[in-house]
Amino acid sequence: MLTIEAAVANVGDRQLDSLLDSAVRRLAELTSDGVFGAKDRIDLVIKLRGHVDLLRDQNSRSILTDALKKNQAASLCRYLGIDESNPWQSLRQVKIRKNSQIEKDLFGWFRIPDEEIPQEVKVELSPTEEQVKGNHALFTHQRTAVRKVRNYLNSEQPRAFLHMPTGSGKTRTAMNHICSVLAEEEPRLVIWFAYNGVLCEQAAREFQRAWSHHGNREVDLQRMWGEHDVDEVTDDGIIFVGLDKLWARVRKENTWLANLSHRVHLVVFDEAHQSTAETYRLMVETLLLNEDCNLLGLSATPGRTYSDIEQDEELSEMYYKQKVPLEVEGYDSPLEFLVDEGYLSQPEFHQMTPPDEPLSEADLNRVYNKDDYDGKLLTRLSESEERNLLILNKVRDLLQNHDRILVFATNVRHSQILATFLSMRWGIRCATITSETPPDKRKLWIDTFLDEDDEEPCVLFNYDVLTTGFDAPKTSAAIIARPTKSLVLYSQMVGRVIRGDKVGGTPEAEIWTVVDQQLPGFRSLSEAFWNWEDVW
Repeated sequence: MLTIEAAVANVGDRQLDSLLDSAVRRLAELTSDGVFGAKDRIDLVIKLRGHVDLLRDQNSRSILTDALKKNQAASLCRYLGIDESNPWQSLRQVKIRKNSQIEKDLFGWFRIPDEEIPQEVKVELSPTEEQVKGNHALFTHQRTAVRKVRNYLNSEQPRAFLHMPTGSGKTRTAMNHICSVLAEEEPRLVIWFAYNGVLCEQAAREFQRAWSHHGNREVDLQRMWGEHDVDEVTDDGIIFVGLDKLWARVRKENTWLANLSHRVHLVVFDEAHQSTAETYRLMVETLLLNEDCNLLGLSATPGRTYSDIEQDEELSEMYYKQKVPLEVEGYDSPLEFLVDEGYLSQPEFHQMTPPDEPLSEADLNRVYNKDDYDGKLLTRLSESEERNLLILNKVRDLLQNHDRILVFATNVRHSQILATFLSMRWGIRCATITSETPPDKRKLWIDTFLDEDDEEPCVLFNYDVLTTGFDAPKTSAAIIARPTKSLVLYSQMVGRVIRGDKVGGTPEAEIWTVVDQQLPGFRSLSEAFWNWEDVW
């Protein structure tokens, strides 16, 4: 065995000079303090080329092995396992691949320390073809809906009504379009209207997620509901507005909205079946005085009533009858597709009928002459012991198979009565969530209900709070004890419990509707999806 230094020392002057760049050698000679001798050239070769490089380069390796004595060359051949009859020729002809075993033997014979040998770095070849997943991607049915929305909003009548069932991703789909609107030109302003702060905040968070992936610059996100107020609206970005908050501002400053209108490019109205209400429509139409402003409505129910076709016609005409429904090739009903693919739970609808609560002729007249049931009748139902026991016993039955249950009560007091009795009598963890529930207590119970790591069953009784804007995917059972003639309201209550396992929910859902004798009601979500097709 031999060191590299000793091997280089055996090399003749001419071959030694060939291992150096001539310009480098001349500079070294000029800058040397004395005579630039053989040892200086050897040191320079080792310093510039390095031990490993001298042996990996076939030309320099041959120079070194040709300079070996015969017994040294033969020893190296034996070490490498090659023919030693003509050792110098064998060493010149041997093929030594990088990182091969024979190379390791070569380094070992020349006493190259392991720490000097570079570790093999495997560089993986990029695939010729691969799929790139979007971090905020849409499902196929959502992408199809976005394209149709854009076609309408880029037309001469830039209004559209996006009709997608609860749980199919209306907000996410809309945000995809909003991001493209903001990205294609600057500055641009989008206004998002929603009925309450919960809906506003959910939409704001979804925009943050969407823009973080699709945005091309920094934009402003402003909140205007509840305790949030905005004095100066941004020129570039999006503002989420609670309708009551906006109406209060308009009444206080009647020119505020009109002065803003020329800067707004897109108005989005969440739960758009409400947009024809007199005050809401006034605010929307004020913004649409700007001819460059587009209008997009979002709703799972493209109608306002069950039987008043004039009100439903008014809604469809407000959006120029340009409804974008959820359409899936190969399915007559998009609901079947959403269930089959796991976006929605497979709902099992059941009815339970309490003992007859006799209604007077006056009661019946009020029922059939109004859009929905009045407080007097609902109070009467909420105080029925037989009806309440029927509901509570059903809750106990459902707890055998479900950990998260929602109960929609007839009024605030009814929600309190049911929760109090269930907790007191049977020790079941439950709470009531109504407009009278303090914010801190409401947050505590909602967070508890949403905690997927908490395995203890929990029941939430509520009235008029959790029907919209409440997203609890793991809810797998509901009791609708609130009678209603509103197909919109009924579908909203059903929608709270049918998030499918593909979007973090459950594969099946159990829905029990209290069907009071003599009172009209509804039985399935499909009624809400198809009821208004004729007016569009």
